[in-house]
Amino acid sequence: MKKVIIVCIAVIITAGSAYCQIKVTDAAKKAFAEKFPNATDVKWGKENAKEYEAEFKMNGLSVSANFKLDGSWVETESSIPVSDLPDAVSNAIKTKYPGIPILKAEKTEKPGGKIIYETVIKIHGKKKEIELNPDGTFVK
Repeated sequence: MKKVIIVCIAVIITAGSAYCQIKVTDAAKKAFAEKFPNATDVKWGKENAKEYEAEFKMNGLSVSANFKLDGSWVETESSIPVSDLPDAVSNAIKTKYPGIPILKAEKTEKPGGKIIYETVIKIHGKKKEIELNPDGTFVK
């Protein structure tokens, strides 16, 4: 009886995971392959009804990129070492939040060469996300 139950559970899990897979447009797949030819471990998901998100590894870092259904690129987010933040960004955080270490850093690239850095700090036991421009000015 236990074997029957285990087999049934395995079938349900397999069927459920196959059902949850999304179909990505050829345009989005092609645009992704052209923009990120060295990407590995690619996993596709839906960001929203009009946008896909590909999560992948590149040069040992976790990266995600969003593409519209027609294949147009929306943005790329890369986790980066805190030490790779521009000095202006690090200094702006140190000035506004003295003595508070930066726990995490991400770089977001958008069309037109726009770059935003997102950092995470912890103040009074709560994590706070901070977005800055490359020149150290705060976005929010």
